[in-house]
Parts: sequence; structure tokens; C-alpha cells
Amino acid sequence: MRAVAILAVLVLTGCGGGEVTLQSRFDPNEVAWFSVRGTNTILGSAILRSAAGKVKTCAALPVTLFPVSAYARERIRHLYESENEGFNPLVGGKPADFGGDDPGYMATAKTTRCDARGRFSFSELPDGDYYLVATVTWRERTFGIENGGSLMQRVHVSTGETKDVLLAH
Repeated sequence: MRAVAILAVLVLTGCGGGEVTLQSRFDPNEVAWFSVRGTNTILGSAILRSAAGKVKTCAALPVTLFPVSAYARERIRHLYESENEGFNPLVGGKPADFGGDDPGYMATAKTTRCDARGRFSFSELPDGDYYLVATVTWRERTFGIENGGSLMQRVHVSTGETKDVLLAH
């Protein structure tokens, strides 16, 4: 379990590889709207298939919601090579150390955990664009190797919307 917690921090904060210098700087004013209570809900699940074809979920693992900003877009592009959706595998993926990272970036994010069925929910969200990042990992019994990674999807909500999202790879 400790390895999963360390993985989640590395994937979600972008730590663990060679240093990457971002061109953008985190601007808290750009995401100030995110602190306002809204009427939208994002709920969903995150799943991966193992090499043996078994479905693995995000049960008890973190899911993080980031408001879209120039800084977030650049980080997401680096980690997932896309701004819309992607998968960053634990083995052979792109963890990175974002040099001089602003702690305010992670402070603006909202995090929850998936329930036992692999479901999550974020409520009272203001209208806007978000990056949803979920961790799905498991340990192979045969070799004791940690597998999986993180899934990302960009989501837009407005006017009291409830959006059900499936993050899958």
C-alpha cells in the first residue's frame, strides 16, 4: 500500500524523472473561479485491463481534479502528450520533476478516493474546464511487480450539469 501512495504522489505531482522546465508560471488568479461553490457534479470511474484481461479499478486510490490553466495545460501535455485524454503508464511512463514547481498549483486541486466499486464524485463545482486524473494500479502476484498508471481526461461542466465520466485504457 505504501508503494501505491508513493506512486500516486509521483504521478499526480509529476515527480520522479528528469527535471522539466515549464514555460508557463502558475497564476492563482487564472483559477480563482475554482474556489466558488457551483452546481455541477463530475462523477465516474477509472479502469484498466491487466495483461491477463482482468479489469482493474481505482478502488481506494486517488482521483484529482485540476482547474484548466496555462500551467496545468503544459504539465498535462508533458505527462500525457495530449490535453484531452491520455494514459501515463507506471512502467515506461513520463513521470517528471517540474523544476521550481509552484506549491499553489497542487493546493488548488481537489482530491477524492474511489470507492470499493471504483467510483468517484466531485460535487458543487463551478462552471468550467477541468483535468480529471485517476490512479489505477495493482501488484501482480506472480512477480510482485506494480502495474497500471494514471488516466487523464479533460471535462467541461456548466449550468447545473452532472457528467458521468469513464476513464479507461
